[in-house]
Amino acid sequence: MKKLAVLLPTYNTALYLKSSIDSILNQTFHDFDLYVYDDCSTDNTAEIVSSYSNSRIFYRKNEANLGIAKTLNRGLDELLPLYEFIARMDADDWAYSQRFEKQLDFLDKNKEILLCGTQGYWLKDFNEKPLKGWTYPTNTAYIKYYLLFAATFGHSSVIFRSQAISNHNLRYDEAITTCEDWELWVRISKIGKMANLPDFLMKYRILENSNHRSLEKINKHLEERSKIISNYWNYFDIPFFEEEIHELYFGKIAVSRKEFNSKIQKLIGAFNAIYHKTEHSFSIKDKKDFRYLLARKILNYWKRSQISRSNPLLWIMIVSKVEFMNKIKLVKSIIR
Repeated sequence: MKKLAVLLPTYNTALYLKSSIDSILNQTFHDFDLYVYDDCSTDNTAEIVSSYSNSRIFYRKNEANLGIAKTLNRGLDELLPLYEFIARMDADDWAYSQRFEKQLDFLDKNKEILLCGTQGYWLKDFNEKPLKGWTYPTNTAYIKYYLLFAATFGHSSVIFRSQAISNHNLRYDEAITTCEDWELWVRISKIGKMANLPDFLMKYRILENSNHRSLEKINKHLEERSKIISNYWNYFDIPFFEEEIHELYFGKIAVSRKEFNSKIQKLIGAFNAIYHKTEHSFSIKDKKDFRYLLARKILNYWKRSQISRSNPLLWIMIVSKVEFMNKIKLVKSIIR
């Protein structure tokens, strides 16, 4: 079995494809093959790939446009039996030269880790100098619970073990069109451990017409996120309907004082319960970060519900119900 395959799907991204491929070919780790899966592009993608005279590059083109999840699954079906590891890469992103070397070194030393991502910079212009990047959690225990709130990995930064994916017959959910990665990570979290390196080894390109940013897809994206999050809360025996998650996490709907009291108390109860599950597995830093994440989620829903924050009875009710955070710190966090 060979060491590493790079799975790179593309659809009409010829403008960025060469930069992405070049960053992969420039890796300090060389024992890999790059598979470009073209989802029936109508631009000059095929010409760009064929311009490389490199025996490690393989080109596959769908006969029809299948979408990202089906294209990725086509790649997994072909590559999982042949390679020990599968690395993801997107056609509009860019990898630093030590990405594979550092990730594979980590995975070789930590056999229990099934999937490894990295930190990265989110940029509209790759020519600008990155100053600060969005930081994903690195601790395996924290990642398991952080998935209740965010996708937790830069999709094109991950490398995963083929055997684990094959043994559990895991594939991307082809019914999901905007956050198929998040849903898969949730299922992987149920069978093993995942981690992110602290190193910034990726540049992610911000495109306004991407799956979850385009205006015509944003509602679909929020619906799919709500379903994933709802299902994952239920995994921890804390039931939420998809509609509840959509309102509590994303909605901007004015509610009555009575409705707000009921919904905020359910949200706080869930946060108390999930925090107690983490008490013996989190580091001190992760506990602190998680407490503030939960406090921000409460404040965020409070703002979106359009219920005034000037009512002292609401403050008393909320502060009295919260168990996951010191009362004084909670008040300071809400005020801030």
